[in-house]
Amino acid sequence: MDLKFLLLLAIALRTALTSVGKVCMETATECAEVSVEEVATTVINLEELESKISRLERRLRAVEQPVWQISGRPDDWEVCAEGPCRCRPETRSISCWGRNFLDVPPTQLVPNDLLKLDLGSNQLTALHRDTFLDLRQLVHLDLSDNQIEHLPLNLFFSLHAVTHLRLSNNMLRELHRNQLLRMRRLHILDFSANKLSTLPATLFLTTSTLAILDLSSNRIVALPSGVFNGLRDLEELLLTNNLLTTLPGTTLQDLSNLVSLRLEENRLEHLPVEFFEAQIHLRELNLRGNQFTRIRDGLFKQLSSLVVLELSTNRISRIDLKAFEGLTSLKELQLGHNLLRTVSPGLFMPVGSLDRLVLYANGLAVLEAGTFKGLTNLTILLLHANHLRVVHPDLLQDTPNLRKLQLEANYLSYLPPRFLDGIPSIRQLRLERNPWHCDCSAAYLSTWLRKRYLAGPRGNHLASNKSSFWEYGAGAVCRGPGALGGRLVVELSFHELCEGQWASMRGLVPRLPVESPTTTLPSTVLH
Repeated sequence: MDLKFLLLLAIALRTALTSVGKVCMETATECAEVSVEEVATTVINLEELESKISRLERRLRAVEQPVWQISGRPDDWEVCAEGPCRCRPETRSISCWGRNFLDVPPTQLVPNDLLKLDLGSNQLTALHRDTFLDLRQLVHLDLSDNQIEHLPLNLFFSLHAVTHLRLSNNMLRELHRNQLLRMRRLHILDFSANKLSTLPATLFLTTSTLAILDLSSNRIVALPSGVFNGLRDLEELLLTNNLLTTLPGTTLQDLSNLVSLRLEENRLEHLPVEFFEAQIHLRELNLRGNQFTRIRDGLFKQLSSLVVLELSTNRISRIDLKAFEGLTSLKELQLGHNLLRTVSPGLFMPVGSLDRLVLYANGLAVLEAGTFKGLTNLTILLLHANHLRVVHPDLLQDTPNLRKLQLEANYLSYLPPRFLDGIPSIRQLRLERNPWHCDCSAAYLSTWLRKRYLAGPRGNHLASNKSSFWEYGAGAVCRGPGALGGRLVVELSFHELCEGQWASMRGLVPRLPVESPTTTLPSTVLH
C-alpha cells in the first residue's frame, strides 16, 4: 500500500473519529448510526479518490517510459541484431519474448519495415506513446503475458496494417473509446485475462474486419448497447469467465457470420428469445457454468447450423417441449450437471441428427418409453451419476446405432428383459457402481453379457483385455443376496441366479436358456 493511500486513509479515519467524538443532541445510539453512515460515505469517497490517483499514476508511468530507436536506414537490420532482442531480417521480425524486460530496451534499434514484433512474456508495466511510432508495415504485435496496466490513447495510431494484436494476461482495467481507432485491418484481437470491467460502446467502431475477438477471463459485468455493431465479419466471440448477468436482445444483431460463441462461466440466468435471431451460421454455442434454470421454447429456433450446444453445469430443472426446435444440424448436446428430474418424451424429436447426448449428474429418476424418440443417429448416451432405479424395457428402441452407453453410478438393481436388444452396435457399456441384485431378475443381463463376451471375433479380444471387458459390462458387481455379493454379474450362470427361485421364472419372457455351470470365463478377465 503506497504512502498516498495511507495518507488518505489516515484523513478518513480522523474524520470518522471526529464525527464519533462530537457532541450529540440525539441519543447515543442515533449518534453512532450517524457516525457509521459518515464513515461509510468517507470510505466510498476515499476509494474513488484512490482510483483516480492510481489511474493518474499509470499515465505518468507511461510518460516516463524509455523509447527505442525506430529507423529506416538500409543497414538497420544489421544494427538490429546487435541489440538484446532477436532480429530476423529474412522474415522482418523481432522477438523480445521471455527476456524479463521491465521496460522496452532503449538500446534496441527497430527497422521501420518491421512486420512482426513479439514482446510477450516480459514484465512490462507501461509503454510510452511513441513505442510503435512509424511502424506502418507492422502486421503482428504480441504484448501478452506482461503486467501492462495502461495503454496511452495514441499508442497504436501508427499501426494501420496490424491484423493480429495480442494483449492477453496483462493488468488492463480500462480502454479508451478511441484505442483502436486507426486499426482498420484487425483480424484477431485478444484482450483475455485482464481486469476489464466494462467496454466503451464505440471501442470496435472502426474494426469491421475482426474475425476473432477474445474478451474472456476479465471482470465484465455488462455490455453496452451496440458494442459489437458493425462486426459483420466476426466468426469467433469469446466472453468466457466474466461476470455477465444479463445481455440485451440486440447484443448479436450485427454478428450474422458468427460461427462460435463462448459465454461459459458467467452468471447468466436467461437470454431474450430474440437473442440468436441473426446467428444462422453459428456452429458452436457454449453456455456452460451459468445460472440458467429453464430453457424456453423458441430460443434456438434460428440456429439451423448449430453443431454443438453446451448447457452443462447450470441449474436447469425445466426444458420446454419445443426448446430444441430449429436445431436440425445438432450433433452434440451437453446437459450434464443440471437439476433435471425427468425428460419429456419427444423432447429430442427436432434433433434427429444428434450423435452425442450427455445427461449425467442430473438426478434423473425415471425415463419413459419414447424419451429418445427420433434419435436414430445417436451413438453416445451418457446417463451415469443419476438416480435411476428402473428403466423402461423399450427405452433404447429408438437408438439402434448406439455404440456407447454409460449407466454407472445409479440405483439400478436389474435391467428388464429386451432392454439391450435394440442396440446391436453397442461397443462400450458401463454398469459399475449400481446395487445389482443377483437373483432371477439379473438373469437377462447376465445372459446378455455372456453371449456378447463369447460370441463373434470380439470374444478373443475381450478375453485378453481386462479394461475392454470391464467397459463392456463386466463392471456390474452383485450387491447380494448372500454369498453372491461381490461377484461379477457376467460370471453368474442362469442356474446360479435362479436356483431355488423357480416360481419367479414365470416373470421371465422369453424363457432364457440355462447355461452349463461348468462354463467359466477366463481368469484373466474375471480377476
